[in-house]
Amino acid sequence: MTVRVTNAQREAPVSTVRMTRLARRAIRRLRIRTPGRLAITFVASRRLRTLNRRFLRRDRPTDVLSFRYDGEPIVGDILIAPAQARAYARRHGIPYAEELGRYVVHGLLHWLGHEDRTAAEQRRMRVMEDRLLAQRADPRRADR
Repeated sequence: MTVRVTNAQREAPVSTVRMTRLARRAIRRLRIRTPGRLAITFVASRRLRTLNRRFLRRDRPTDVLSFRYDGEPIVGDILIAPAQARAYARRHGIPYAEELGRYVVHGLLHWLGHEDRTAAEQRRMRVMEDRLLAQRADPRRADR
């Protein structure tokens, strides 16, 4: 699968190069071999809220939306609001780039079908995210 990362917002800075590398590593580690193209797009918070209302009937802000399609050439879209990641990072005293990377991994897990509606599902997804992000941060890894 190929990945295309696009920044279509101006609310918060995004390194598309870094996020592309992260997405590709996560796809390899998750052993995703779906043919086609996955688009990861960073959008304004307001736009993501509009899409959340339109497609999920939830009229509230959100941080990540994932859509999976059948067949090629486009197999899915992951939409991320970087301003949400930046606000969360500030509130919790963590690096913004780290939180933004978590959103990319979170979107991939949703794209694979993982849910986070219940507390138990949220814990399972957090464990998966932590594992993928910890692997990325391992300085002994040659694919950094």
